[in-house]
Parts: sequence; C-alpha cells; structure tokens
Amino acid sequence: MGLRFVLYADLLILFGVAAWPFHARPAAQLAPRRGVVIALALVGLVVSAAALWMTVAAMTGAGLLDLDRGTLSFVLRETPIGTASAVRAVALLLVATLVLMGRGRLVVVVSAAVAVATLAWSGHAAATEGTAGTLHRAADIAHLLAAGVWLGALVILAACVFRPLRRERERAMAVAALGGFARTGSVVVATMIASGAVNLVSILGIAGLPAMPQTTYGRLLLAKLALFGAMLGLAAINRWRLTPALAAAGSDAGAWPAERRIRLSIMLETTAAILILVLVAWLGTLDPGEFLR
Repeated sequence: MGLRFVLYADLLILFGVAAWPFHARPAAQLAPRRGVVIALALVGLVVSAAALWMTVAAMTGAGLLDLDRGTLSFVLRETPIGTASAVRAVALLLVATLVLMGRGRLVVVVSAAVAVATLAWSGHAAATEGTAGTLHRAADIAHLLAAGVWLGALVILAACVFRPLRRERERAMAVAALGGFARTGSVVVATMIASGAVNLVSILGIAGLPAMPQTTYGRLLLAKLALFGAMLGLAAINRWRLTPALAAAGSDAGAWPAERRIRLSIMLETTAAILILVLVAWLGTLDPGEFLR
C-alpha cells in the first residue's frame, strides 16, 4: 500500500507539473525547475521497480530475495502488469533524458502522461475484460490524468502562495496563477466526475451502489467522494471569494489576511488530495467482489 501511494503521488505530480506551462498562466515564472522534474521521474523509476518486484514475489509466493531472472523476465513479457511496468520505465527514462537535455517539452508531457496511463493496468480496471474493460481502462486513464493536472497545479500554486508576497507584482502573479488554473479546473472537474462515474459503475455495477455503506470497500469509496466534494468546495471558495479578495487587496497590511486565507485553503485542498491518494492506495488492496457475495 505504501509503495502504491508513493507511486501514484509521484507520477501524478510529475505529469501535473510538466503539463502546467501548457494550460496555465503565468507559465514561465512558475514552471517547475528541471531538477524537480528529473527527480520525480527517477523516483518513479525506483518505486515502480520496487512495486513490480513485490508484486511478482506475491504472485509466485517467493521471498523478495529469491526471485530469479527467468521469473521476472516472464512477468515483464507475458503479463499486463509487467508490460505496463516496462512501458512506464521507458516513459520515465525519456522524461528524465529530455528534461536533462532541455528539449522536447511536449514529448516530456506526453511521456509523463503515458507513465500515468500505465497505472490503469495495476488496478481493478485491469481485471475487466472485453469492451467493458476497454471502456473501464479509458475512463481510469482519463480520471488519472485529470487528477494529475489538479494535483500538479496544487503543488505549483502552493509554491507560489506560500512564498512572501511582499510586492504588488508578486501578488498579481499569484492572482494570475490562481485565476488561470480556475479555467482549466472546470474541465478537470467535469472529466473527473464523468470518468469517476464510469469507474464506479464498472467496478460495482448499478446493483452494487445501494450496498456501498455496508462494506469496507464501499465506505472507503464514500470517504473518497466526500473528500472530493471538500476539494470542490475549497476550489470554489478560492475562485469566487479568496482570489478576488487577494486581487482587490491594496497595501501589505490589507493583503495579509487575504494571503493567509488563500494559503490555508490551498493547504486544506492539498491535504484532501493526499488523503484521497491514501484511500486509492488502500482501495487497490481490497476486493470489490465483496459487493457480489
């Protein structure tokens, strides 16, 4: 569960911060440092390899130190999770290499998106077959990418608003960043709601929805939905109240209360996102089939 949480958090943030310059303003001033993106890609490589190693050990019943090259090679070549891990490794290596060379920003974003998309083959969507499975995985990928855009934006916005906003120019840049993501955020939220609904029905079925409060899996899903609702509420407050208040603040003394409220809101929204990732990691270890028994 711990590795799954770190892997999801790392890849979603990687994609989100890499995609920021393509959808938000001001892009240049707030673009992540190259070293941060490279570090995220390398951490993703290490954690992905560790997660695959532990998965193979669990599949074969062998100890972590008892796995042989033949078993690992078979899993990489012949199983969906092995293929997804190999594709993820190539995508992350490409991200690190291109960022180090300072080239191919669009290819970096696409590669990071591919790395995120491979997570769909490590969750419940991988177990769904046929056309329903294809639809489930497509919805899962859309959900993950939208979540990545949101989480990456929160990281960048937090870095922006938590530094001293002493001058009017700095406050104006923070307001522009907050307002710029608000437009993208509407698309992100719509994508997450639509893809989340498909995922929910794909996993539980229509008949399983009323039973959600009666099982551990269902209660965790409801907790996840509650946290998502909290994030929506905080984002709405940011967009319609706190950002305009910061924009209207004049002097340093007048701006301080607005800055403090923005920081608190971003911190709470980020905390809710982290808790959702914890629940996602937990849900991945449970069997949704309990709804059918």
